[in-house]
Amino acid sequence: MLVALSTAVPLLVAGAVIVWIAARSASGSLSRNSWIGIRTTATLRGDEEWRTGHAAAVVPMYAGGIGLMASAAAAVFAGEDGAVWAAMIGCAWVVVCLLIATVVAGRAVARMDADHPAS
Repeated sequence: MLVALSTAVPLLVAGAVIVWIAARSASGSLSRNSWIGIRTTATLRGDEEWRTGHAAAVVPMYAGGIGLMASAAAAVFAGEDGAVWAAMIGCAWVVVCLLIATVVAGRAVARMDADHPAS
């Protein structure tokens, strides 16, 4: 049980942080910063690009965080050997979701740039 709990707690915390970031992104209250968020050259160009990219990437960010929290629950109920598998699957899931979020954010900023070209 110790392995399952020591696996589940970090997964749960990381998933909750990702969901919190997604919620802040959805509300538009996640300002540009040096610590969290989708930090690409496109999203870091300005505040409008940051908000646009993060707003577009909310769904895959939520999916990644919720999936990671689900893998934490699975780790607890799966036992010692299953906890490791649940963690690996959860980590793979969140990586894929966050990569998708990054691509979606970049495309949203590119569309914004195409709609409003610089003078």
